[in-house]
Amino acid sequence: MSDIFNEEILPPDFSLYLHMPTLTDPSMAPEGHEAFYVLSPVPHMGSGIDWTKQAKPYRDSIMQFLEKNYLPDLQANIVAEHYIDPLHFQDTLNSYLGSAFSVQPTLLQSAWFRPHNRSEDFDNLYFVGAGTHPGAGLPGVLASAKIVGGLVGEA
Repeated sequence: MSDIFNEEILPPDFSLYLHMPTLTDPSMAPEGHEAFYVLSPVPHMGSGIDWTKQAKPYRDSIMQFLEKNYLPDLQANIVAEHYIDPLHFQDTLNSYLGSAFSVQPTLLQSAWFRPHNRSEDFDNLYFVGAGTHPGAGLPGVLASAKIVGGLVGEA
Protein backbone atom coordinates (compact mmCIF):
# COMPACT_ATOMS: atom_id res chain seq x y z
CA MET A 1 0.00 0.00 0.00
CA SER A 2 2.94 2.31 0.64
CA ASP A 3 4.04 1.93 -3.00
CA ILE A 4 0.56 2.94 -4.16
CA PHE A 5 -0.24 5.81 -1.81
CA ASN A 6 3.19 7.17 -0.85
CA GLU A 7 5.52 6.30 -3.72
CA GLU A 8 2.72 6.37 -6.37
CA ILE A 9 4.21 3.45 -8.29
CA LEU A 10 2.90 0.08 -9.42
CA PRO A 11 4.02 -2.32 -6.71
CA PRO A 12 6.00 -5.37 -7.85
CA ASP A 13 4.28 -7.39 -5.09
CA PHE A 14 0.76 -6.26 -5.92
CA SER A 15 -2.29 -6.91 -3.77
CA LEU A 16 -5.15 -8.83 -5.32
CA TYR A 17 -8.77 -9.44 -4.44
CA LEU A 18 -9.94 -12.52 -6.31
CA HIS A 19 -13.63 -13.41 -6.44
CA MET A 20 -15.30 -16.40 -8.08
CA PRO A 21 -19.03 -15.62 -8.11
CA THR A 22 -19.94 -18.91 -9.81
CA LEU A 23 -19.20 -20.73 -6.54
CA THR A 24 -22.44 -19.35 -5.13
CA ASP A 25 -24.29 -18.46 -8.35
CA PRO A 26 -23.55 -20.84 -11.24
CA SER A 27 -25.71 -18.70 -13.55
CA MET A 28 -22.89 -16.14 -13.68
CA ALA A 29 -21.21 -18.19 -16.43
CA PRO A 30 -22.28 -20.68 -19.09
CA GLU A 31 -22.48 -24.30 -17.96
CA GLY A 32 -19.04 -25.85 -17.67
CA HIS A 33 -17.35 -22.46 -17.17
CA GLU A 34 -16.43 -20.24 -14.23
CA ALA A 35 -16.41 -16.48 -13.75
CA PHE A 36 -13.63 -14.65 -11.93
CA TYR A 37 -13.18 -11.06 -10.87
CA VAL A 38 -9.81 -9.72 -9.78
CA LEU A 39 -9.14 -6.28 -8.34
CA SER A 40 -5.68 -4.84 -7.84
CA PRO A 41 -5.33 -1.44 -6.15
CA VAL A 42 -3.16 0.96 -8.18
CA PRO A 43 -2.16 4.63 -7.96
CA HIS A 44 -4.55 7.21 -9.42
CA MET A 45 -3.81 9.34 -12.49
CA GLY A 46 -1.96 11.93 -10.39
CA SER A 47 0.92 9.45 -10.14
CA GLY A 48 2.03 10.11 -13.70
CA ILE A 49 1.74 6.45 -14.72
CA ASP A 50 0.97 6.23 -18.44
CA TRP A 51 -1.90 3.75 -18.43
CA THR A 52 -1.97 3.61 -22.23
CA LYS A 53 1.42 1.86 -21.91
CA GLN A 54 1.23 0.22 -18.48
CA ALA A 55 -2.26 -1.33 -18.34
CA LYS A 56 -1.53 -4.37 -20.53
CA PRO A 57 1.86 -5.28 -18.95
CA TYR A 58 0.32 -4.90 -15.49
CA ARG A 59 -2.60 -7.11 -16.52
CA ASP A 60 -0.12 -9.67 -17.88
CA SER A 61 1.83 -9.71 -14.59
CA ILE A 62 -1.36 -10.35 -12.65
CA MET A 63 -2.41 -13.16 -15.00
CA GLN A 64 1.01 -14.81 -14.76
CA PHE A 65 0.88 -14.61 -10.96
CA LEU A 66 -2.60 -16.14 -10.85
CA GLU A 67 -1.59 -18.94 -13.21
CA LYS A 68 1.55 -19.75 -11.26
CA ASN A 69 -0.07 -19.68 -7.82
CA TYR A 70 -3.78 -20.39 -8.09
CA LEU A 71 -5.27 -20.97 -11.55
CA PRO A 72 -3.07 -23.15 -13.79
CA ASP A 73 -3.66 -22.59 -17.52
CA LEU A 74 -5.91 -19.60 -16.78
CA GLN A 75 -5.07 -17.63 -19.92
CA ALA A 76 -5.46 -20.63 -22.22
CA ASN A 77 -9.00 -21.10 -20.90
CA ILE A 78 -10.30 -17.54 -21.04
CA VAL A 79 -13.44 -17.28 -23.17
CA ALA A 80 -14.23 -13.60 -22.47
CA GLU A 81 -12.25 -10.93 -20.68
CA HIS A 82 -12.66 -7.28 -19.78
CA TYR A 83 -10.27 -5.15 -17.78
CA ILE A 84 -10.27 -1.51 -16.82
CA ASP A 85 -7.70 0.92 -15.46
CA PRO A 86 -7.71 4.44 -13.99
CA LEU A 87 -8.27 5.93 -17.46
CA HIS A 88 -11.67 4.23 -17.54
CA PHE A 89 -12.58 5.60 -14.12
CA GLN A 90 -11.46 9.09 -15.16
CA ASP A 91 -12.77 9.28 -18.73
CA THR A 92 -15.87 7.08 -18.62
CA LEU A 93 -17.03 7.29 -15.01
CA ASN A 94 -15.84 10.87 -14.42
CA SER A 95 -14.02 9.86 -11.24
CA TYR A 96 -11.52 12.48 -10.12
CA LEU A 97 -7.99 11.43 -11.16
CA GLY A 98 -9.37 8.03 -12.13
CA SER A 99 -9.64 6.96 -8.50
CA ALA A 100 -11.94 3.96 -8.21
CA PHE A 101 -12.65 4.45 -4.52
CA SER A 102 -12.57 8.26 -4.27
CA VAL A 103 -10.63 9.64 -1.30
CA GLN A 104 -7.56 7.86 0.04
CA PRO A 105 -8.51 5.04 2.44
CA THR A 106 -6.97 6.45 5.60
CA LEU A 107 -8.62 6.48 9.01
CA LEU A 108 -9.49 10.17 8.77
CA GLN A 109 -11.07 9.68 5.34
CA SER A 110 -13.16 6.65 6.25
CA ALA A 111 -16.77 6.12 7.27
CA TRP A 112 -18.06 9.08 9.31
CA PHE A 113 -14.99 11.18 8.46
CA ARG A 114 -15.92 11.21 4.77
CA PRO A 115 -17.99 14.10 3.46
CA HIS A 116 -21.47 13.85 4.93
CA ASN A 117 -24.50 13.21 2.78
CA ARG A 118 -26.28 16.47 3.58
CA SER A 119 -24.56 19.76 2.77
CA GLU A 120 -23.60 21.78 5.80
CA ASP A 121 -23.61 24.94 3.67
CA PHE A 122 -26.71 24.75 1.48
CA ASP A 123 -30.28 23.65 2.21
CA ASN A 124 -31.60 20.81 0.07
CA LEU A 125 -28.16 19.83 -1.29
CA TYR A 126 -27.24 16.19 -0.82
CA PHE A 127 -24.23 14.06 -1.76
CA VAL A 128 -24.16 10.41 -2.71
CA GLY A 129 -21.45 8.10 -4.01
CA ALA A 130 -18.05 6.59 -3.32
CA GLY A 131 -16.58 9.82 -1.96
CA THR A 132 -19.25 10.31 0.69
CA HIS A 133 -20.29 8.62 3.92
CA PRO A 134 -20.22 5.62 4.42
CA GLY A 135 -17.63 4.80 1.76
CA ALA A 136 -16.62 3.28 -1.55
CA GLY A 137 -17.52 0.02 -3.21
CA LEU A 138 -20.96 -1.08 -4.27
CA PRO A 139 -22.26 -1.67 -0.71
CA GLY A 140 -21.02 1.75 0.41
CA VAL A 141 -22.44 3.56 -2.59
CA LEU A 142 -25.82 1.84 -2.21
CA ALA A 143 -25.86 2.64 1.51
CA SER A 144 -25.04 6.25 0.62
CA ALA A 145 -28.03 6.36 -1.73
CA LYS A 146 -30.29 4.86 0.93
CA ILE A 147 -29.11 7.45 3.46
CA VAL A 148 -29.78 10.31 1.04
CA GLY A 149 -33.19 8.87 0.19
CA GLY A 150 -34.05 8.97 3.87
CA LEU A 151 -32.73 12.51 4.30
CA VAL A 152 -34.70 13.77 1.29
CA GLY A 153 -37.79 12.05 2.70
CA GLU A 154 -37.34 14.01 5.94
CA ALA A 155 -37.10 17.36 4.15
